[in-house]
Amino acid sequence: MADLRRLSSLRDRTGAPANGGDGRADRGQLLVVGALALAVLFVSLALLLNTAIYTGNLATREAGVDGTAGIDYAGAAESAGVDAVRSVNERNDSSHAALLTAFEATMRAWDDAASHHRATAGDLADVDVVAVTNGTQFRQNDSSRNFTSHGGAENWTLVADSEGVTGIHSIRLAVDATRLTDDPSDYVAADVFHVNVSSDVGTRSLFLYNDSGTPTARIVEPAGTTTCAAGSVTDGTFVVDVANASVGGASCPPLARLDDTSGNVSITFRDGDAAGGTYRLVVDEPPAALPLSGFATAGAGQPYWTYGLYAAELRVTYRTPQLDYAATIEVQPP
Repeated sequence: MADLRRLSSLRDRTGAPANGGDGRADRGQLLVVGALALAVLFVSLALLLNTAIYTGNLATREAGVDGTAGIDYAGAAESAGVDAVRSVNERNDSSHAALLTAFEATMRAWDDAASHHRATAGDLADVDVVAVTNGTQFRQNDSSRNFTSHGGAENWTLVADSEGVTGIHSIRLAVDATRLTDDPSDYVAADVFHVNVSSDVGTRSLFLYNDSGTPTARIVEPAGTTTCAAGSVTDGTFVVDVANASVGGASCPPLARLDDTSGNVSITFRDGDAAGGTYRLVVDEPPAALPLSGFATAGAGQPYWTYGLYAAELRVTYRTPQLDYAATIEVQPP
């Protein structure tokens, strides 16, 4: 190899660098080295960028798949919890302790079956009851009776806004259509049965009457008024179900807002002698916190109060080799 140091030290007689000068050679070398450095830098950046994109896509795919499994399990647990609340309220209402015992047993049985199914795929799943909200159920089971209070009052208060109730659900009435007022012209002044639910969002009212022989629900709320004809009547009876927003099986969307409340709640029946049948509903305060003046105790008359489970909290965990999912969910029937 040529001795560059020797060559770059030679000069002509005028003092200029020999062979075109070592300045140009140095600049050329610097350009070559700089170009190589830039090439290496660009290749490194490209590799880093591709690695980041691949890692991000892989993490997204894995998190999406595993996360969905955990969320699906929590959704299934919530649905099972809602069904369990309804079931124990129907069958185990002798005390709040009995309700809790039955609810925990029901959820444990569901969890054993569901988690065993997941375990076959190598996943670990678990559901625990962490808290419950005790409430009160109001019921009338005698279909031959009207909707007056236990003492016979036509206009009466089930719950006053001073009693601390802030939630209500599971309102369902099975109504004897033959006992309803026919073709009223003034729904308030006339003898038309109606339910008023008042809270911070205003008052919503449900009127029940016959319109040209067809059982009809009239829902009055701050946003306006809607009427819904009953879809079907069986043996003279039709069902008003707030939870699924239906009247005689026919859809009535505004009905779902009857128990949409905020703050303290009051519930009143008006013109209770103008309708009859059975009904039930659940509020979020225990019997000890309520006066219950319009109700008999269970087994001592109609209508009556009994113990209820209003809501519950479940702790759901779901684990796989790629996922550690945990969530606390509230279960409450609509």
